[in-house]
Amino acid sequence: MNNLLGLRPTQWNLIIAPPQKQLLIAIAHLAYTTELMVLDCGRRFDSTVVARAARGRQEIIDRVKIQRAFTCFEAVKLIEQLPSGKTPILILDFLSTFHDENIKPQSRKFLLETSISHFQRLSRRAGLVVSVYLPPAFPDSIYLFERLRAAAPQVSKYELAAKSSAQLSLL
Repeated sequence: MNNLLGLRPTQWNLIIAPPQKQLLIAIAHLAYTTELMVLDCGRRFDSTVVARAARGRQEIIDRVKIQRAFTCFEAVKLIEQLPSGKTPILILDFLSTFHDENIKPQSRKFLLETSISHFQRLSRRAGLVVSVYLPPAFPDSIYLFERLRAAAPQVSKYELAAKSSAQLSLL
């Protein structure tokens, strides 16, 4: 299950379009062995999934520390404040906070570059995982996505399963 995260000390992993439920289950499984910090940027963290995967064991659930960011400014501020240490860090749906059209493209690019430098700092010890989903079809969003992917030393991409359009027959 932790293979989904691709968590490695000294290197950060960018996960593109991870299966949401499996990602949360992997977080719970990782919490069996270590504390971890989760920065939820896209309101993707569902504590009920994590609690079920931890089988309701409070000591496991308590090892997962959550912080939430609702704007790219908040996300970068939280990333800047995270200490580099023995605690693995997972950032969920990072670029979702960058899709605010009220923020100038130059500001978004600057904030992304700042984040990338902090990703390198944060991954030096326990490891860092950053998850993103495919961006909206706007040039600025695509640029941010491609820039983040180019900066990542390790990239894992998951394909979404195609929905079956075949209808079952009643008779």
